[in-house]
Amino acid sequence: MRRLTLVIVPALVLLLLGSVFAAFWSELPEPMAIHWGLNGEPNGSAPRLVAFGLLAAIHVAVAVAVYQSVRRSPGEGPSFTAGLFGISALLLGVALLMVSANQGRGDWRQADEVGLLQVLVLLLVGFLFGTLGWVVAGGRAASTRAEPGTLPRLDVAEPASSIWSGRGFGKVTTAIGVAVIAAGLLVWGWSGIVLVLVGIVALLFSAVRVTVSGERLVVSLGWLGYPSWRVPLATVARAEVERVNPMAYGGWGYRIRPGVRAVVIRSGDALRIVRDEGPDLLYTVDDAERGAGLINSIVSARSE
Repeated sequence: MRRLTLVIVPALVLLLLGSVFAAFWSELPEPMAIHWGLNGEPNGSAPRLVAFGLLAAIHVAVAVAVYQSVRRSPGEGPSFTAGLFGISALLLGVALLMVSANQGRGDWRQADEVGLLQVLVLLLVGFLFGTLGWVVAGGRAASTRAEPGTLPRLDVAEPASSIWSGRGFGKVTTAIGVAVIAAGLLVWGWSGIVLVLVGIVALLFSAVRVTVSGERLVVSLGWLGYPSWRVPLATVARAEVERVNPMAYGGWGYRIRPGVRAVVIRSGDALRIVRDEGPDLLYTVDDAERGAGLINSIVSARSE
């Protein structure tokens, strides 16, 4: 199954990309429009071969990155496959949009306009195919929480003086962000701006850092650590370790579910903060068990 999803499917998508251009090659202007302005009208061009080559290069780069990532982290296969399927569908959609806008035009300046609605449809299709990839790779919307009686503890003399920091890095969200931004730069205009903004948001949720220091917990998003917010440990009842799949929370990013607010960067272990009041907080970070242990030790020492 892995060979089918990570080798044969990308090869088929590459063939489809080539077929889209080849089928209408003689009907496309040379050069062809690949860039649209804010008013939806074309304002940039490139040779037909360059337009195809750019989309193909993005697809191959993503496919190779996903293949290597799954080899190193087999447990995250469904997440990576979902990203691969979603990006592949998006690139095929961009190819179809380009070709249809240029078909039958004598000059690239006469290409059809590209509107916001078309881009939103592409994003929806990408999401649907990403979900399909998750299912094909055997992903399940499930999560496993530790029993309260088995809560992790960190054996330190002065837990309130200890510091712990854990970070989560999402390869899928990074790949999606880069690919969507690249697609946005191709079409630009209002449609491209939407794609670039979506890509930036994806990159923003490609990294998260959680730090426990003293009586507070600090959460920082993105590579620059912004935005960030603090959670007073005085409001925390306990900390747990939960193993999650992104689809258990409806995908990647900031997720709102009954009783929980989650920042889901990847699948795997997550730090779950159970508060005295308000929804739980969940963050997919490395070394979550040690972080939960320190928090529980601080909470326990406070009540003694």
